[in-house]
Amino acid sequence: MTKSTFIGSIAIALGLLLAAGGGCGSSGNSGGTGSAGTAGTAGTTGEAGTSGDAGTSGGAGTSGAAGTVGTAGTTGAAGRGGTTGNAGRGGTTGNAGRGGTTGNAGRGGTTGNAGRGGSNAGTTGNAGRGGSNAGTTGTAGNVGTGGAAMPSAGCGTTPTTTAETTFMIDVSGTSRSYIVTLPANYNASQPHQLVFAWHGRTGTATQIARNYYGLKSLMTNAIFVAPQGLGTTTDATDTGWPNTNGQDIAFLRATLAWMNTNYCVDQARVFSVGFSYGGIMSHTIACQMSDTFRAVAPIAGAIFGRPSCLTHPIAAWMTHGSMDTSASGGVDFTAGESARDRIVTLNHCTATTAPADPSPCVAYQGCDAGYPVQWCPHDGAHVIPTFAAAAIANFFLQF
Repeated sequence: MTKSTFIGSIAIALGLLLAAGGGCGSSGNSGGTGSAGTAGTAGTTGEAGTSGDAGTSGGAGTSGAAGTVGTAGTTGAAGRGGTTGNAGRGGTTGNAGRGGTTGNAGRGGTTGNAGRGGSNAGTTGNAGRGGSNAGTTGTAGNVGTGGAAMPSAGCGTTPTTTAETTFMIDVSGTSRSYIVTLPANYNASQPHQLVFAWHGRTGTATQIARNYYGLKSLMTNAIFVAPQGLGTTTDATDTGWPNTNGQDIAFLRATLAWMNTNYCVDQARVFSVGFSYGGIMSHTIACQMSDTFRAVAPIAGAIFGRPSCLTHPIAAWMTHGSMDTSASGGVDFTAGESARDRIVTLNHCTATTAPADPSPCVAYQGCDAGYPVQWCPHDGAHVIPTFAAAAIANFFLQF
């Protein structure tokens, strides 16, 4: 071995030692990547940190040693470039994986909101207490609470006929008539809702019995009654509901008693609807029989004579045309507003209203629990608005 060969060997050995040392140092730094493993609290994301081991492939930079050209020593310095393996610490961006905690935010998707659907469910809504918003919705649910059914004495009695029939009844010596229409699914053992539908001035029970203001097809479980009004002493065809000396309320009480005896009626769900004079009769019922009827739906009605009324609340859905100028009949728009205000006061509602379905209806706020009041003014005159049937059916069916 020559001296130059010996010196060359020493230089090569030193180069290898420097390269090896540089490689080890960078590996130590990659150990720091292990500390990123603490970010492993993020779960499996921490395992991705093991890919940091791949940083040791920086050791492959030792292949630079192959540049054992004498100047390889400086190349070894270039080997420090292997320290770019430190950049592998960027893998700590795995911490960003904590962003996955936004999954907690997913809790914000408190499906309890869906519980609003339970508002009609009444007390079921209480289960919605899990959501703060659902709590207030539960309160609104109380409005729809109609209570348990109250079977009449006629439950269990088989009717003589299930066909639509006109009946006669004597009321204090006066013969009165009414038409009864049973639902197709009438069940003598199941309490049914009962709806009284009143005709307008000069109208007839037969006219009303054709579709009962459009409710027959919408309240398929209800029994319907269309009473016939009396004419005046000078015109038998000028029929209506003046309730002279209480004659029409007496007729109603007698008819209701007969219905309760002969049919299976839910006495907790007896309703009244009528247009014009029929609306006036519905307001008369809201005044004098609010402890018997669950709700009324006067269409273009009013209240006559301001008689002494009961203090028991009653649910009411009312509509009137703002262009109604039927002052001669006492049922113009202002008369409708006056009748509305009496019930709003009776039910202890506030003057505040909120939009209700359908538009342009509004619901008065703060009313006695279970006795809502809705007012639906429209742009028409003395007419039945097209939205009335569906709105009234929905209003009655909530109880």
